Order: sequence, then C-alpha cells, then structure tokens
Amino acid sequence: MFRYPTPDDAPSAGFAMVADRFALLLGPEAGDDLASALWGAMTVPDAVFEDLLSIIAAVGIGRLPDFALVELVDVPSSSVAVAVRGGATIDLHGPQRSSYSGGGVGTWVEGSAQRVGGISLGLDVAAGGGVLPLGRGVARANALQWGETDPTPDAALDAAPRAAAPLADIDPLETVTIDRGSLDDAVGPRRRGNTAPAAAPRAEASGAASLGAASPQPETVEIDDSTVMGARHPATPVVTVPEAPRPPRYVLRVGDVEHPLDQPVVLGRSPRAGQHPGARIVAVASPRKEVSGTHLEVSIADDHMVVRDLGSTNGTVLRDPAGVASLLRGGASARVEPGTRLDLGDGVTAELTSAP
Repeated sequence: MFRYPTPDDAPSAGFAMVADRFALLLGPEAGDDLASALWGAMTVPDAVFEDLLSIIAAVGIGRLPDFALVELVDVPSSSVAVAVRGGATIDLHGPQRSSYSGGGVGTWVEGSAQRVGGISLGLDVAAGGGVLPLGRGVARANALQWGETDPTPDAALDAAPRAAAPLADIDPLETVTIDRGSLDDAVGPRRRGNTAPAAAPRAEASGAASLGAASPQPETVEIDDSTVMGARHPATPVVTVPEAPRPPRYVLRVGDVEHPLDQPVVLGRSPRAGQHPGARIVAVASPRKEVSGTHLEVSIADDHMVVRDLGSTNGTVLRDPAGVASLLRGGASARVEPGTRLDLGDGVTAELTSAP
C-alpha cells in the first residue's frame, strides 16, 4: 500500500493518485480539471502509459505541470516504467537504486527498472507532517511512497511502516477527495502503440519461369501488306501531351514561412537531405534540444495530409481544429485535417492549412 505525508497546506499541495497499475504525483499548478481527467484515465482497465502522457501533453508543451508517473508493467519481475518532469523526482529502490529528475528539460524524462522493492515520488516542496495510507484513490500531497525506501530525515516518514509487499497485492482501501461522479472524460484521443498503417505484403512476380525451363519463343506477328504492294502503312505518330502539374492543395506554415506540400516535408533540428531523398528539408532552432535532429515528416497520401513521427525523443503534440490534442510519438502516423497545429517543443509550432 502507498503512503503519503499529510501536507501543512492541503489546498495548495499537489495531487497524489494511486490506481491498480499507476501511481501519479501531480503538481498543484495542474488544477482540478486535469487531475480529474488523469484520474479517470488511470482507472480505465486497459489504460496504457501513453494515454496519461497524451492527456498531460494536451495542455501544451509550454504549460506542462510538474509530475511523477509510475506504471506497473510486469508483476513477476516487479518491472515499472516511469516519467518525470520539472521539480518532481522519482527514486526506485531495489538491488540497484535509480533516481530520475525532470529538471532542465522542456518535456519529461522517461525510464524503466526491474526488481523494484520501493518507490518514492516527490515534488520540489516540503513533504509535510504525519503519514497516512493510500490504497486506491486521490489525495492532496507533495510526496508518495511505497515499499522499502531509504530512511529520510523526516521523523514522520521514518515512523511509516517499511514492510514491502508484492506490487500486485494492493489493498483496495480508498482515500478519495475528488467526487468520481464529477470526473470529466479524458482529454484527447487515446493511442494504442504505433498507429502507422502496416506495410502491404510484397506481391510475387507473375509468370516467372522456373530454373531449367525452356525459354518461350517470341510470337510471330503477321502483317497484311496486300493493300500497298511491297510496303507497310506508316504508323501515325501519337503525341502525348504531358499533364500540367496540379497546384498543391495544402501548405505547412512554420513561423512566417509557408511550405507547399507538393513533396514530403521533413522537420527537425538538423535533418539531412541525403537521408530523405525527394523531401523538402526544414531545419528549426531548438536551443534546449527539445526538437530532435530528425523529428517529423508531413506528406500527402491519397489526397490527405499525413504526419509521421521520425523517432523523435519527445514526440509532437497534435491539436486538431476542434482543439482536441494528442501526442504523436514512437514512429506513429496520423491523418490530419486542415487547421491542425503541431507543437514540436522549445516554442516550435507549425500549422497545416489549405493552399490559398
């Protein structure tokens, strides 16, 4: 069971949340609406790590709150996945201690570990006084702990029980300070792994002769020359008029510059033209290196705009014309509509529009 120190000023404390497979410590600047959306997503039976990160990213790269997120990935090996941002910290205790901090980055830091026997989540504020248990639910707190953790100088935390329990044995005790009936739906579409379309299988060449088979003889074509003795009618030349190229229907606006989508466009901090033949290369400034060297591709497929992640570190926030946001990452692709805005991080934004 998790435990948390009671804060001295609960209304200004963060949000501590524990569900069946997730533990989340969220900075107070996130607000009740985002906390409610995250709690609703955490309690969905088939929720995945990326669902919660997409909801957090929907507020915009420049407005991300501090948070520390842990997901139980595998019970037998006590494996967890973590993400942390801002002043939040995560300490994983076991045969080898792992510490994660989100300071100094614009988005968040991710990691994973196995054989975890204790977890400590903290915000960059004083933890508080007495210790209370949190089996499943939401409470206002600035720290959250589970299992065997290193002793801390706080006497209240030293007095907390230290017996480690298997990650699967979570007591369904509820300590809830948010009314579930008022919880909003999760913000943004949920993603399941890589959403890129699967490549079609390569077709076998038809009519291929097997080894050792006799080569077919060319077919003899008879030409009727009876109407003109000793000559053939000259063939009438066929003149092919090349089709005039159609103007591009869509453009990608990066800052004050418009790039027509008559060819794929590759965005990044330092993309290389040799690695993307036939594409237009657009380099963007990213002093904090939140934008990857090769970050994103925008292209046209079946007369629709398609955005594809190129293995970027932090992904891209897509915000559709209705304002619904989602996180594109991990090589995934998404079909988007005119009016969609892209947030690559470090203040780099772009917009997809119809050509004038």
